[in-house]
Amino acid sequence: MSYQGSYSGGPGGYIDAKYTEVIEAQPQLRSRKLHLLPRSASAMVGEVMEEAMVLATHDRCLALLAKAGMEHTAALSMMELQFSSMTPQGAHRYSEIVDAYTQKAADKVRRW
Repeated sequence: MSYQGSYSGGPGGYIDAKYTEVIEAQPQLRSRKLHLLPRSASAMVGEVMEEAMVLATHDRCLALLAKAGMEHTAALSMMELQFSSMTPQGAHRYSEIVDAYTQKAADKVRRW
């Protein structure tokens, strides 16, 4: 995904925004700022940040699981078509195998 804007650094004024991760530039500065807060507030900020990191990691894992399931389902579906054209008598079996995999993959994503 690209966005056009006034940014002049990219070719044609486009910024490639396929994946962006926010990385804290100076963690020691953040920890110094937390020391300026009362201990209870500092602890609460730390807990909120930790929870946010856990949620972000969980979301990233869920997306990877879903992506893998979709890619494998697409590959199996293409194989199903190819095998069905080579051996039409096995078409219903190929379909059952792909459907079973697809259902299990979807169940894993739902349970995650």
